[in-house]
Amino acid sequence: MTGPHATGVWISANSATVVRWNPELSVRHRVDSAVPSRHRSTGWPPTEEHPAREGHRDEHMRTFFVEVALALPVDDDLLLVGDGEVVEHFADHVRADDSSHVRRRRIEVEKSDGPLTERQLVARIRSFAGSPARRTLPR
Repeated sequence: MTGPHATGVWISANSATVVRWNPELSVRHRVDSAVPSRHRSTGWPPTEEHPAREGHRDEHMRTFFVEVALALPVDDDLLLVGDGEVVEHFADHVRADDSSHVRRRRIEVEKSDGPLTERQLVARIRSFAGSPARRTLPR
């Protein structure tokens, strides 16, 4: 890809959509997650004999973050969009990885109430990259 470009990620615990955008082309990649859903119990609280299972879920989440981070170009500025705290934790993961590899890039985080369509994500990435879509009124 030539010219200005940026990468956007919509991420939740279930999946991530990575879109790399430049004026001529956008490339999409989807990563599905193996993170188990949160266990909600109305029974007894965790004990030493029966600990909470969040550690298992956290390990799956770390593996998922690594897989998504591998799909990101190392030289692109990043727009990370997602619901809940997953997007914040993923941003922390990417920043830590960038710091350990002495990479400097702009990383912005936006919270979203729900999943974005690919078109909505591309529109946000374009705006983030400084190239918002031209709006024309019908004649």
